[in-house]
Amino acid sequence: MDPVADAAALIAGRYPDARWALLGGSVLDPGSRTAGSDLDIVVCVPDDAVGHRDAVRWRGWPVELFVNTEAGHRWFIANETARRKPTLARMIALGVPVAGDPDLVAGLQAECRELVEAGPGPASEAVLEDARYGVTDLLDDLAYARDIGEADVVRSVLWERVGHLALAAAGRWDGGGKWLLRELRAWDPGYAGRWVAARYDDDAMVEVARATLDAAGGPLFEGYLRQAPVVDEAPAAVPAVVVRRGARALLLDEDGRLVLMRRTVPGRAPYWVTPGGGVEPTDTSVEDGLHRELLEELGATAKIVRQVFLTSQPKDAGVAVHHYFLARLVSMDLALRSGPEFQEPVRGTYDVEHVDLRDDAALAGVNLVPASLKAFVRANREALLAEAAES
Repeated sequence: MDPVADAAALIAGRYPDARWALLGGSVLDPGSRTAGSDLDIVVCVPDDAVGHRDAVRWRGWPVELFVNTEAGHRWFIANETARRKPTLARMIALGVPVAGDPDLVAGLQAECRELVEAGPGPASEAVLEDARYGVTDLLDDLAYARDIGEADVVRSVLWERVGHLALAAAGRWDGGGKWLLRELRAWDPGYAGRWVAARYDDDAMVEVARATLDAAGGPLFEGYLRQAPVVDEAPAAVPAVVVRRGARALLLDEDGRLVLMRRTVPGRAPYWVTPGGGVEPTDTSVEDGLHRELLEELGATAKIVRQVFLTSQPKDAGVAVHHYFLARLVSMDLALRSGPEFQEPVRGTYDVEHVDLRDDAALAGVNLVPASLKAFVRANREALLAEAAES
């Protein structure tokens, strides 16, 4: 399998409007690639698109997609590096272009390379004190543990905390999972080897932990102090109660057309809605309510793929939540429509229309409400088509 070619084909099908896309991760190195390696793909979409993270399978590969606008990617880079983790910055810095114009991402790649190479700088005194205190406390827990199970849990947590402390004290990037070991090896292979060897040896564990503490400023217990945040005396806000649920379908027919209802209401310009409605107490689930609504409004049956969007809005003393599901049309007979809306002329008309999801111009011309749903559908139409076809 060719990871670069496969990644390019995936992006061409799912995100044809992508400004650029980069394939990153160990899959690019034949020496590091394994049978379980995945395709980590960073995708930059137009500024009006909705960012998301998605996991799919493609041509035998597990794929993780990190999709966002350039501003969105920059936000995540800043957020992660502030926590001393350069996950996205490294993927962009080392990624190989698989879609779009490489010149559009060249500047960001250069910034990320410089950021990753420079490192996070010295950890703050507060960060080091928190880490030192945590390791000191865990060493005491391990020394006086009387339960084998508890001792094993403490040993595991202590071992990981020591690795994080070592990197913070050295002013190095931090990492989680396998990246903790990779960052330790990149900093000091000898230390990384001693740290790994200490995992199941309590004497070695204590020795590595105490040496790491000494390098970071020593054990810390007495004198460790953290002020509690100032809490307003006003009572905490009561969480909003969901007083109404709705279920609606992004319903696709076999030709990849979105099945919508054109609403014409007296005194208002025409607008379009997805089929669906309120979930009733007699419905056994939200999905069951959607099946009932599709039958009432369209005389339709459908295969529900999964929920893909959610909205909420104030209603009465709480909020109304609307669940939007991607669904594939199985059958439709408008003669079977039976919903109460068709018996009340004051509600206006409900005309069924089909809009080609591949035709962005046609979709743009439809006043689909809510506007946030329209933005989501336009940004992710290729992904929706692909997922519906695979279901």
